[in-house]
Amino acid sequence: LFIFFFSYFIIYPTTASALPEYSARTDQGCMSCHATSQGGALSEKGLEYAASGYVWPPQGGYRVLGPVKKSARFAIGAFHILAAFMWFGTILYVHILLKPGYASKGLPRGEVFLGLLSMTVVGVTGVLLTVSRIKSLDVLYTTPWGGLLLAKMVIYAVMVLSAVVIVTIVGPKLRRGFRGRKVPADSVFGVETLAGFDGKEGRPAYIAYKGKVYDVSGLSFWKDGGHMKLHTSGQDLTSALSRAPHGEGKLASLRVVGTYDNTLTPPKTAAQKAFYFVAYMNLALVFVVLFIVAAWRWGI
Repeated sequence: LFIFFFSYFIIYPTTASALPEYSARTDQGCMSCHATSQGGALSEKGLEYAASGYVWPPQGGYRVLGPVKKSARFAIGAFHILAAFMWFGTILYVHILLKPGYASKGLPRGEVFLGLLSMTVVGVTGVLLTVSRIKSLDVLYTTPWGGLLLAKMVIYAVMVLSAVVIVTIVGPKLRRGFRGRKVPADSVFGVETLAGFDGKEGRPAYIAYKGKVYDVSGLSFWKDGGHMKLHTSGQDLTSALSRAPHGEGKLASLRVVGTYDNTLTPPKTAAQKAFYFVAYMNLALVFVVLFIVAAWRWGI
């Protein structure tokens, strides 16, 4: 009978339940056995033990969620990624293709609204995702995964703070500086200087043609700085006049207010310098965040 039972347990091994004490006694992590097909999947208690850094009872570590909570976290994560895509996509498009100079007249309201909305959604969903992942803040400075998450939090805070400064302080100064453009002392207009005379919001309407700058303010065909819904003031229209139904004789009666030099680059104001600095800083931070996401993906 003894030989029978001995042979049974040797030839037909049954499943065993490993306790955390076994892992602590042997200095073996849970996955040394459970990574194999014979080891089976970790139970919820095993997952909590492994996530806590093999401390029993589990302290800190990552949360283990059930199916319902996992589904909720998946939905929150989808909104988080969508908002981050809108935010970072706007930064990449504007700062790489359009260049920061697009905001020399002030920040467009549409971009400001989209940026603030996406930053808010990223922040709220990020907090919810973090709470659903970890039990204790110790994870942020005791694990590589937590360290990357902490770095991303710091970057988010820096980008939000810089956005607040741009929207509340720098943006209004850019707009005021643009509205307050004056005719240069030497009457030589550059691209940026001429752009300030666009005929909108009570500003004079000037256009450039063959090196001269003309005042079209007050003309019925240049109301609010626009001409026949085809051209806008504040620009060099030398090439556009060749497609017009009239010749350059129409300009003879206009007042010449100066000359035009498209190579002239006026010095940047303090507000413009601050905007350029923050713009390119945030662009660099976007690439840092993308690196962090890639590091998570590859388990760094």
